[in-house]
Amino acid sequence: MIIPIFVSHEGCPYRCSFCNQTKITGTSEKADKVMLEETLRTYLGGLDPDCMPETREVAFFGGSFTGIPSERQEYLLSLVQPWILSGQIQSIRVSTHALFIDETRLAMLRQYNVKAVELGIQSTDDDVLKLVGRECSFDVILSAVEKIRGMGFRLGLQLMPGLPGDSEKKFQKSVEDVINLSPDFVRIYPTLVVKNTGLFDMYRQGTFAPWDLERMIKAVKEAVVQFERAGISVIRVGLHPDQSLLESYVDGPFHPSFRYLVDSRIARDQMINMIRALNQAPSSVTFRVPAKKLSNFVGHKKENLSIIKSIFGLESINVQQGARTECLVA
Repeated sequence: MIIPIFVSHEGCPYRCSFCNQTKITGTSEKADKVMLEETLRTYLGGLDPDCMPETREVAFFGGSFTGIPSERQEYLLSLVQPWILSGQIQSIRVSTHALFIDETRLAMLRQYNVKAVELGIQSTDDDVLKLVGRECSFDVILSAVEKIRGMGFRLGLQLMPGLPGDSEKKFQKSVEDVINLSPDFVRIYPTLVVKNTGLFDMYRQGTFAPWDLERMIKAVKEAVVQFERAGISVIRVGLHPDQSLLESYVDGPFHPSFRYLVDSRIARDQMINMIRALNQAPSSVTFRVPAKKLSNFVGHKKENLSIIKSIFGLESINVQQGARTECLVA
């Protein structure tokens, strides 16, 4: 269980053209003792004491945490320590920029029970990063990753497909670069046009056009498959449909259930491959899948069933709960 505390834009060395953290996170309130404790009570107070999540972690998101003045970093981290001592919280994670990673900063984080550090790298293509005002060479990222690993932290990396100048080929290279860095987990945030950002100005001027939903689903689907094949957990795909985001969203591949659309497309590919592996032309098939995968295999508005039925000219196709994933000929 992750409990988010937003430090919107704090510590950021520049304002990236795609970013408006106030709108994305839905909060303009500056994190302090009152806000942090109210957030923790809200999250923890609604939990059944007999069914508490195994891990309960406070996460500082929305800014470059290690770029914040050290006094404020320590202030924020110290507010969580009583909750850790009481056992209500186990650890802390922070999101930051590779430019603000060094042994001194990391040593301070470790003193305050920070266990994971996430880097928002967005892309590993220098031209893409320059276009969005986020100039940070891959060498800087490599150095930051080595230091984070060397100090024993869990490593998370964030990618943002569809930025200005991006393409499927460039995004694929970014995915390969991230896999080579062997993070513990990744997040993928499709690029959206949000009001009051540089990207919004580019959009209005006609110098930027966001990817459409179908294009983004295909690109992210391939990335998720590759990450999972490499044993890297994809802990987030798409932005949370917060009311503030919905009000400021202008254009781009947004869907409130984007991760579900991606997982459903992965399931569809799996179904197609399983039917082809039958080495026959069945008239009807039944898929048995674990309960948690049922919805993914059926697809959004049952589109997986209708599409596969059309591809193979099937008379019928069914998805049922089973102990494992398998395809049976009726």
